[in-house]
Amino acid sequence: MVNNAHVFVVDATTFPVHRDRLFCGVKNPYNENTRHGLYADLFAVRPGDLIFFYQSRIDEPRKERGFRGIYRAISPPFFDKKNVPGFGDSRTLTVYGKCPNPKCREPYSLKSGKAGALGSRKCPLCKKEHGQHILPNRVLIAPVSYYLYPVDDNTAYINHTNHGMLWTMLFRKTFGAGRARSITHILPEEAQKLARLLRRVNSNNPSESYEFKRYKEPDQIIKKPIALDLGPGPETKFESSLEAWIIRNIDKNVPILSEIVGPREELEYFGNNVLYGIGGEKVDILCLHKNAGVRYKATVIELKKGPVPKEALSQIEDYAYWVGQLSTANVATPIEKFDIQPVLIGRGATANLKKKLVSFKPWSFPIPLATKCNVTVKEPILLAYNVSKKTISFDRANN
Repeated sequence: MVNNAHVFVVDATTFPVHRDRLFCGVKNPYNENTRHGLYADLFAVRPGDLIFFYQSRIDEPRKERGFRGIYRAISPPFFDKKNVPGFGDSRTLTVYGKCPNPKCREPYSLKSGKAGALGSRKCPLCKKEHGQHILPNRVLIAPVSYYLYPVDDNTAYINHTNHGMLWTMLFRKTFGAGRARSITHILPEEAQKLARLLRRVNSNNPSESYEFKRYKEPDQIIKKPIALDLGPGPETKFESSLEAWIIRNIDKNVPILSEIVGPREELEYFGNNVLYGIGGEKVDILCLHKNAGVRYKATVIELKKGPVPKEALSQIEDYAYWVGQLSTANVATPIEKFDIQPVLIGRGATANLKKKLVSFKPWSFPIPLATKCNVTVKEPILLAYNVSKKTISFDRANN
């Protein structure tokens, strides 16, 4: 079954409110394409998933920022413009759901101007400067173990005395501004490492007496799902819209798509915009599959808003080794054989791609682990999507 875990990015002004009022808040960009990309990230969260926070730096010492947790999601993502004041230790802070300007009150995140320019962060609609985080896209959480001290970056990334690596998070930190996201989906083995480190840093002593005050109950958010506008069809408005819809429905009973994903009981993990290389290389959607306690396959889905071009086959060559390594390197149970199943989804395919697919030959390569793992890249599956009546359907298009 799915074993997803997510890291939500916060800072010293928002984490205390999220912690004390038991929710994750995510920005709401004014640009619709960017907003749909954020929805794709958010729609991967399911009730029961593990939640960690990453407190990014403002001006606090290194030991006071880093990874915090451990929580579980107890609601699907929802939209709420309500401002949330802190409680107890966070009583002087507020996480906003809308612009504080009384003449605006719109739920859009600040728009940044030139880097470092004084007063460059403004509401995109009323143009007023206010400096508040507008976070109306939310998920309710419950503490699993509340640990007082965070795991700092040096401990998480540089100290290798604890088994495993946080590869997907490390890649996000190595290539400059503009690539960071509010949510990162981490692999099950990465979540296990974060939990081990939090226990170790806190001497395996969670704070049992810490007081929380939930700002909203799960039954109050049923009528506030996040709306996703796909456009009139037959093509989605943006590629990010296609990604968001698939992530929201990837574990549902969607004809053809559910056949590609396979049995739900074998779906160990899924995530979008997954980084696998230090240069910022990523796959649109990654699914990991497990049977009898052993991870045996990765399904890699590449998306195109229009027809899939022939260059998509070059992408498979680019990501195959890295995805094979990412998927097998740090698992607890050794893997001897592993498959990568490429899936290409678009509005059909170009004639050049179809010619290339006819001559495509699966190939294999070894990954030298403690037990050598042999990875096989399977023949790509091509799906054509169609938007109609606010939903998406799929057809097989290999032939």
